Amino acid sequence: MRYSTAGDSHGEAMVGILEGFPSGLTLDRAQIDRLLAARQEAFGRGERMKSFPDKAKILSGLSGDVTTGAPIAVMIENGNCATKEFDFYRPGHVDYVASVKYRLKPSIGAERASARETAVRTALGAIALQLLSALGITVECAEDDPDLCAAIERAERAGDTVGGKVRLTIKGLIAGIGSYTSAYRRLDAVLGGAFFSIPAVKAVENGLGVGFGCVTGRECADEFAMKDGSVVRTSNNCGGIEGGVSNGEDVVFCLTVKPIPSIAGLRTIDGTGKPTVTQKVRGDVCAVHSVCVVARAVAALEVASAVLDCVGGDTVDEVVKRYRAKAEVGSCRK
Repeated sequence: MRYSTAGDSHGEAMVGILEGFPSGLTLDRAQIDRLLAARQEAFGRGERMKSFPDKAKILSGLSGDVTTGAPIAVMIENGNCATKEFDFYRPGHVDYVASVKYRLKPSIGAERASARETAVRTALGAIALQLLSALGITVECAEDDPDLCAAIERAERAGDTVGGKVRLTIKGLIAGIGSYTSAYRRLDAVLGGAFFSIPAVKAVENGLGVGFGCVTGRECADEFAMKDGSVVRTSNNCGGIEGGVSNGEDVVFCLTVKPIPSIAGLRTIDGTGKPTVTQKVRGDVCAVHSVCVVARAVAALEVASAVLDCVGGDTVDEVVKRYRAKAEVGSCRK
């Protein structure tokens, strides 16, 4: 399974295509729009986000509400198509490098690099989440700081922005998904790359993450045990992945999200190299809660792809049957 997206922040629409999705799954369209709303209305977003609610329009790949196995095309209309022109480079943003690489004006380079692109990935991920649900797999994500909301409010009053951390957990993923036979199929590499593709994510940890540098091998070993005829671990420091392959424990990642770089009054230069200061371009204060939603979506896309790569199947019934059969192999039951 693979996907692609297209569209600009202030273009007419964002579009996405999901290929290789099995037939026979009845989609809950309302669930897709609920995930889009959670991304758009997350705490820390600006008021402009509430002016035009995102709605997913599915253009192909369904018969009624049931997937057909054909590519699923999704479109999300953009509410405000008027581009806000500016001619200065925002530190920490794409403006300067887009100018160097593609010879684009700062405001034009920001169009495709904008986090607006994650709206359509969220819609595609909402579809993948429904496939994972049929397999008994869930993906949850939440901020890792109980005081974040208060910090966001303080930053907003000060005309500043803040970042933070989010914790993502995948439950129900059986052992044996992913592969060490190719660097491009390692589950931790695939998920890590997907998380780094989310704008503002600057660090990704699996399991203990940087904590591995502070313990001995004996202290962090996830020792084996048997429980009710199944293989279990006495701890989960590896975060559910060993050698690029899921081991049957919860898959756990922690993502660090940087503060939004659109801040007024920072020293910079304009397109001619003349010194100036930045002006406020957007009203968001924090992306952490939105990243929680997007991270769930991209994780679902990559996990669903890895499962299909492992067990195959043209229909949902086939995928479920094969997935359960592989689960039995990993349980050590005779």
